[in-house]
Amino acid sequence: MTSAGSKISLSFFALLLTFSLLAQDKFEIQHNYKPFKVDLGMGYARPQGKGAKAGVLLYIEPKYNVMDRISVGLRTEATAMARGNVDRNGTQISGNGEAGLSLSLLATTDYYFTSRLVRPYIGAGTGIYNLVGIEGTTSDGGSVTIPAETKFGGMARVGVEIWHIRAGVEYNFIAKSGQINNNYLGLKIGIVLGGGRYDNDEDY
Repeated sequence: MTSAGSKISLSFFALLLTFSLLAQDKFEIQHNYKPFKVDLGMGYARPQGKGAKAGVLLYIEPKYNVMDRISVGLRTEATAMARGNVDRNGTQISGNGEAGLSLSLLATTDYYFTSRLVRPYIGAGTGIYNLVGIEGTTSDGGSVTIPAETKFGGMARVGVEIWHIRAGVEYNFIAKSGQINNNYLGLKIGIVLGGGRYDNDEDY
């Protein structure tokens, strides 16, 4: 991993997993929440490369509640956005501005600060990103194609769950393609299926 941000996200992911294991050894594990749930929703995707154009994202993330305040999951996300202009070997390349579909698959973990109705959280993840190719023209009128590729990366996030509604901000750290900045910001809102409290046998 070449991105410093990816290293930070990976370290944070490992830290949360370590905290989970230590918590299980030191404290009585609480299971007020049902173990399995699925997050799904949509949002705004903003790529960080020069000249890039924002788009939309869709995601689904099955999860397992290790304990009331810690969950682990597997995030699958599709983004439709345009990677932007870039200087490549000293030559300006202008992208065609067309949005392309990129996919990612990340192992994730979240830590919740409360076990109440309103649950702020922080989280992180790490995995692979399948990036769409770029076709463009150089400053002297030539054409260039940057092929689709798979990159390793990480993600850090913060947000809140209120009942079965989830909203958050995620930043994805992805290794560069030459001089292309592949990082992107995601603003998300969605729903949580399952994983409610056991209180009175209701999925609360």
